[in-house]
Amino acid sequence: MLCELNHQVVCIDTDTAKLKQLKSNRIPFHEPGLEELLNRHLSRGSLSFTSDTGQGVRESDILFITVGTPSKSDGSTDLSQIKNVAETIGSNQNGYKVVVNKSTAPVGTCEKVHRWILERQPRKLPVDVVCNPEFLREGKALYDALHPDRVVIGAENGKAARFIRNLYDAISCPKMMTGLRTAELIKYSANAFLAMKISFINEIGRLCDAHGVDVTDVATGIGLDSRIGSRFLKAGIGWGGSCFPKDLASLVHMFEQADLSPRILEAVRQVNDTQVEYYLRQLEERLGDVRGKTISILGIAFKPDTDDIREAPAIKVIQALHKKGAFLKAYDPVVFIHRAPTGLPVTLCSEMSETFEDSDCIFLLTEWKNFLHFDWKSHRHRMRTPLIIDGRNALDQNALTQYGYIYYGIGRVYSKLASL
Repeated sequence: MLCELNHQVVCIDTDTAKLKQLKSNRIPFHEPGLEELLNRHLSRGSLSFTSDTGQGVRESDILFITVGTPSKSDGSTDLSQIKNVAETIGSNQNGYKVVVNKSTAPVGTCEKVHRWILERQPRKLPVDVVCNPEFLREGKALYDALHPDRVVIGAENGKAARFIRNLYDAISCPKMMTGLRTAELIKYSANAFLAMKISFINEIGRLCDAHGVDVTDVATGIGLDSRIGSRFLKAGIGWGGSCFPKDLASLVHMFEQADLSPRILEAVRQVNDTQVEYYLRQLEERLGDVRGKTISILGIAFKPDTDDIREAPAIKVIQALHKKGAFLKAYDPVVFIHRAPTGLPVTLCSEMSETFEDSDCIFLLTEWKNFLHFDWKSHRHRMRTPLIIDGRNALDQNALTQYGYIYYGIGRVYSKLASL
């Protein structure tokens, strides 16, 4: 994104194997549009890669910290990677630097970064730390980077804040200038609110099941309210990925450290944590005991257009069904190409059509486009039991029913009004 805004960018990493891939114009993960962008800026010379951290620090004016911040067992955030980077910057600092933390980290982290840098400086040098959180969706990261809803810049020094704001001059969106701690909390609050919307509509979906109401109509009806909005109101098997689970855990930990009770956040997590269990009950109500049955999983990634399987609902479904004695097959158009998950008790299929053969249930868990546009009609006869569990409420319920499938999606009933 910074290259697209005509800035010169050097990427520093200690993983030499990854750097070799990138220098050869190969992206080590799946993200639409990135490979073309990488090739363009490598050719132009506006993007380069190095494992020489000292040189990278010395030759840069602005240093972005973009490392992992995983959860610890108690829900707190592991800041060791951020600390290592901060200390490396301090050890190699040769003049004024602006250090920008983009890694999601608890309130007060940027102040720690400033201290860690100063503690490692060989001589006293000026440095400002800025918080510039990212709000990117996996699978849509490139678009979000170039068309953000807002840019948040947290700083205590106005000069440093303006310095970073100037990087985004070419992007037309609100630029919000705040203090460091405010910017840090904005990131967590945004993710928590989105997770809350998903868990809310999922809980409403359960009530829709009980009363024969279509949750898609309910979501449309409330989403048309401008105060609520329609995004993140699609009922399904729940959220996963690397951000929501760890960010909610970290936010809950921050509440507890402040001697506060995060009751809404706990409820958000509880609904999501039990959503797979709810779906499995629906499956067993329709199929009976799954022991010895063949269940096919469509989609392993936690969402389409990514190969990320961290906290993916599919993994939880596979593990739960395996414990119940089911035989499992799985197909994903991207995950098994870019990474090979180890330890999954499934038979991998090379084509989607293979999942239908002698299957007692097709369980859709990632709404890849090719799944939605597949010729479902022609393959129904290959199944032993034509049961479809739609974990994303993404398939055409009426069409599948006409083809002879038994369909279940949370809170899905035929809407007479929709046909008028």
